[in-house]
Amino acid sequence: MILSATLLCLIFTSLCGFQHFQRAGGRNVDLFESLYFVVVTFATVGYGDYKPDRWPSQLFMVIMIGVALIVLPTQFEQLAYTWMERQKLGGSYRSRSHPFLIDHSIKTLLNEL
Repeated sequence: MILSATLLCLIFTSLCGFQHFQRAGGRNVDLFESLYFVVVTFATVGYGDYKPDRWPSQLFMVIMIGVALIVLPTQFEQLAYTWMERQKLGGSYRSRSHPFLIDHSIKTLLNEL
């Protein structure tokens, strides 16, 4: 779940940043073009049909690629570690329900409300 959230945050931040810097440079880029560019860039396909044509957007994308290269491998490592620990122990990480213990003073307070 953390890996998915991290990936979505990286894509969303890159999408918004690319669109912002391109519009600031005078090129009107819509949301779909920005999403397409970010996904193609992070997938390392790089078709070349869309590219940042202003230096701030180029610098922003270089920084975001660097952030992705640092953050995503650590998330994959944590996922692999959790999976290996689960396999080693032969169990699952399902949580059980826990009983609630309510103190007498909390009961009194709730009854007065």
